[in-house]
Amino acid sequence: MRVYVESYGCSQNHGEGAAIARSFTARGVGLAASPQEADVSVLVTCGVIGPTEARMVRRWEELGRRSPRLVVTGCLVPLRTDRFQGPARARTTFVPIRDQAALPELVLASHGPAATPAPGLPDDPATRTIAEEIVIAQGCTSGCTYCFSRLARGRLESVPASEVALRVREALGRGARELRLTSLDTAAWGSDLPGRPGLPELLAAVAGVEGAFRLRVGMMSPQSVRDRFDDYLGALAEPRNYRFLHLPVQSGSDRLLAAMARGYRVGEFRAQVAAARARFPDLHVATDVIVGFPGETEDDHRATEALIEEIGPETVNVTRFSARPGTVAARLPPVAPGVAKRRSRSLTLLRQRLARGRLERWIGRVEPARVVEYGARGTAVARLPNYLPVVLPERPPLGADVEVRLDGARSTYLLGRPVGGAF
Repeated sequence: MRVYVESYGCSQNHGEGAAIARSFTARGVGLAASPQEADVSVLVTCGVIGPTEARMVRRWEELGRRSPRLVVTGCLVPLRTDRFQGPARARTTFVPIRDQAALPELVLASHGPAATPAPGLPDDPATRTIAEEIVIAQGCTSGCTYCFSRLARGRLESVPASEVALRVREALGRGARELRLTSLDTAAWGSDLPGRPGLPELLAAVAGVEGAFRLRVGMMSPQSVRDRFDDYLGALAEPRNYRFLHLPVQSGSDRLLAAMARGYRVGEFRAQVAAARARFPDLHVATDVIVGFPGETEDDHRATEALIEEIGPETVNVTRFSARPGTVAARLPPVAPGVAKRRSRSLTLLRQRLARGRLERWIGRVEPARVVEYGARGTAVARLPNYLPVVLPERPPLGADVEVRLDGARSTYLLGRPVGGAF
């Protein structure tokens, strides 16, 4: 028996898909490199916006033409399983996110393991990586009026710090050297646990794990980190932590932030970014923006663009609003599609220009970097200590710490060449 696992969406989904694959190999089940070679295909779905949901349904239909049996999990289960209609439905098992631990048993109960298992994927240098996602919580504590992921994942359930540290050790044992703490809101971690520990305590627990790894902390909401922001910056100073801050603002308009129920104002976001950059001058700031939220005016849009121009994040993820079933925002009068498209295009061009300008400041410098994955056509991707990606025209060993001369920039990555040395 062989299983094929395919994941979409956020880093948490990809982390859970990888965990599903490992749970199969731990039971002696081989992993297939393609759905055509699999007895069972597992699809880890994303439902963050409507077009993504439609893509998931189309992909399920494609997998149904290639695999004799299907398993669907992720954020579309169980809220949107009615969308999966067609000949393959009778061969599909739907597994909710919080039941994923039992997924292998559900499959093996009807199939059983292969007589000669062949665990693991074929060694494909083009896709090899030493990065691994570490899921630290399910759900969140926020009540954003547009968020489908919160409905799919429920209220916060944090993984205890000792278990997170164990997951880190296990990942290191598998050869990972870049670890990514992930959840819907990493700063909410611990508020449901006895004693209400926070993210600084979790980072302290991870810092106690020996190993030559680098750690990236994933997205956190401004209101969730406000009470411990200084403590968090202190914990982030641990040398193995990437100097990276993913702080979504969503809008430059306080009026829209209130309508979104985000729980903070623009000034608080601005102050947090300023404090973080004062502590870490080379900080990589990433943020998210929703364009075309119901009720957004031209003044609101201009306020968002002005904020992005002022802050100058290295990374801006622009998403056009998509009404999701079951959310409060889905009941609000929408912005005209043509208007939302124009605003999205305008903001995308702005963020590309700003990001390109900020990355060009690195050209000519020699910086330390870690090689974390191999790309296409003989290239490799290395990460600077602030998580900026550098595309290299050659492939040093994965995990190698190298000095790179930065000689070019695009809007999302740098170009460089190894010059030797280590750090």
